[in-house]
Amino acid sequence: MTGLPWSGFWGAHVQTLATNTGVGYPPSIWSGSAPPSTVKTKDIAEVPWAAENLDVPTSKLQGFVPMPIDDVVNIANNQGIHPSYSIFIPSDPNGVHTLSAYPPKAQDEITMHIDQYTGAVLTDYRFDNYGIVAKMVALGITLHTGVQFGLLNQMICLLICLGIILVAVSGFYMWLKRKPNKDIGAPKALSMKKMKGLLVLIILLGILFPLVGLSLIVVWLIDWLIIQRIPAVKKFLNA
Repeated sequence: MTGLPWSGFWGAHVQTLATNTGVGYPPSIWSGSAPPSTVKTKDIAEVPWAAENLDVPTSKLQGFVPMPIDDVVNIANNQGIHPSYSIFIPSDPNGVHTLSAYPPKAQDEITMHIDQYTGAVLTDYRFDNYGIVAKMVALGITLHTGVQFGLLNQMICLLICLGIILVAVSGFYMWLKRKPNKDIGAPKALSMKKMKGLLVLIILLGILFPLVGLSLIVVWLIDWLIIQRIPAVKKFLNA
């Protein structure tokens, strides 16, 4: 679950849903209306998940001399931004300096837009501003990468990895114990009555994760249209 926000299909759609419902990036971060911008922060910088759909404001004094990068660094220090931050330089006269921090603790995340001419802080978006889903995702990411609680977090991740290895090894062992004697076929399937709970779980997971559901439907169609209708294939697989 903590890795799913990075996925191309599920993660992108959940992020859009969280943004549109205000439980991810809340529009209330702006003191007034959000800036009339079609540019999202993810288009100009690498920022925390919760800030990717944050609207980018514009610098107002085009034609003036942009401030030096040292001034941007001073602003970052004065704003108490975690030292892990990166600065993304504007690429056009309307652009802004974007500061983004990926600290070990999710609570220290920040995305900040600064006017490239005046140094005015146009956007200051931190963990406290996140919606409930964005906070859960932010914490999930730092837990997933093993940095939220330091060594303890890494030990928990190690146990999870060992558990995944155990599942793979034990699965192979159970197949060896249950497969037909002297054959490579699959073990005899359980009756549908004994699989009701499993089927309900599969359906729920198929709805929650649409690509999983689609792949299960494809496998079922292959079994129904090909395996069950071609005696030689059915005999080979059930040998």
